[in-house]
Amino acid sequence: DTPTDTPTDTPTDTPWCRVAYRGGNLNQHVDVTDRWATTAVYGGTTYDLAPGCCKADGTCFRKSPDCVAGKHSTFVPTDFAQADAACKAKIPDSALCSTEPLATGRAKRQPPNCRNSGCSYDSAFIWTDIPCAGYPTEAPTGTGERRLAAGNP
Repeated sequence: DTPTDTPTDTPTDTPWCRVAYRGGNLNQHVDVTDRWATTAVYGGTTYDLAPGCCKADGTCFRKSPDCVAGKHSTFVPTDFAQADAACKAKIPDSALCSTEPLATGRAKRQPPNCRNSGCSYDSAFIWTDIPCAGYPTEAPTGTGERRLAAGNP
């Protein structure tokens, strides 16, 4: 491809990051910068990522009536989009939890990790829609600013 002086549409380079909390302990959390990740590393150990779902009223859930991402042998680690879609598939108008935790440590059945709410997700890290500190609140759309093709100022 030959560079031109004509601007071209390119995807944005907007950074993306969401906080994932340990299912059993709000004090353990990681910044996940890869929206397609299905695992996260904390303290040198790799953990599966599972959905942390909240209803429109802010209450959290992991099952309705079945587990959002399976349980034990049927559990499937999820990326960000899969986690959000799994929440919406269980309860209309639900989504990944987006409220910062009001408690710390091992609070039970509280967003965003919904500890002790079943499905054995307490040992996983739980996807949220909480942006990491210093990152934009909105996810990039995939189309972005107009740029000059490579090699042109």
